[in-house]
Amino acid sequence: MNIDIWTWGTGGPFGRELGVVPERRRRGHTATSIIISEEGEDRGRGAHILIDAGAPCVEMMIEKGVSAPDLLFLTHPHFDHVSDLDRLANSRMRGLMVKNGVRDFKEAKSIFRPLAVVGAEDCLHHPKDGIRARFGYLEGLVRWTPISNYDLWQSVNLEGSIQPGQPQVRAEDLFSLEFKALPVRHSRHAPGSCLFIFRFGSEKKEDLQIRNVVISGDFKSMEDWVAESPDLLDPACIVLDSNTIRSKGNYHACLEENKARIHRWCSGDEEVLVLLNHLSGFGDYLEGFYDHVPDDDDWNAAADLAQKPKVTVRIAEDGGCYRLK
Repeated sequence: MNIDIWTWGTGGPFGRELGVVPERRRRGHTATSIIISEEGEDRGRGAHILIDAGAPCVEMMIEKGVSAPDLLFLTHPHFDHVSDLDRLANSRMRGLMVKNGVRDFKEAKSIFRPLAVVGAEDCLHHPKDGIRARFGYLEGLVRWTPISNYDLWQSVNLEGSIQPGQPQVRAEDLFSLEFKALPVRHSRHAPGSCLFIFRFGSEKKEDLQIRNVVISGDFKSMEDWVAESPDLLDPACIVLDSNTIRSKGNYHACLEENKARIHRWCSGDEEVLVLLNHLSGFGDYLEGFYDHVPDDDDWNAAADLAQKPKVTVRIAEDGGCYRLK
């Protein structure tokens, strides 16, 4: 079994600045995929879990030739994490119609399985700021699937059915997935903000030691019991919100703050890939740490940390694919 992490969008919500010469590359809104494939399968083909759906992730997935997402997890309801949700839901259905030679929407319903959208209860159903309040019209194309509790391992199949405990593997399921959500503090208008930890089961003995994958989502801080969770220790990969390099803003962690988290979560005994995500840096300019908004050279220099053995820290790239060891 192979596990690939794809980072479709790695930038902040507002992108580059109008009216000035662009000295930074364009980075899209946040979206990350975990694609699980069997030996011999083409990269990008296999069971596909998408975490957040920031634009232009759909067009990037099409250009890279990856399979359509089977499940969508949302870390929180901010616009830059769902800006491609409408396109995703519709493109997924239309792709299935073309693939099966179907031209009638009513006929399509008989072969179409709505995309399960998984998130915390408030993330999905908050009456003002929840996802469903803005995207309720997608009902039928998506299936809103709230998680039952934090800090609880839960299993989910491709139909989006969630249950506590060990996954019930069926022949029609492409993979056996467990996940856990832990709450984080982000902003007042981001109800249900959480990080996700994923782990993947297998009936093959050689795959039994596959470790966790952590997707932090956006956060400023987290309670001690969350930061101290043993499930965060030595994951195979951490996709880590690092909105600025040094500026300690109100809503996001900066790289300087995250150094302590990386040190805490990575022992140096296991291979860990840390992908710095949600890169903006505008706060670094505002506070005078740089005379410009940090570019890739600045980010790469800051990410060149004195790390423990077997720990790799790098900035994530739009369209990047990282195969886990």
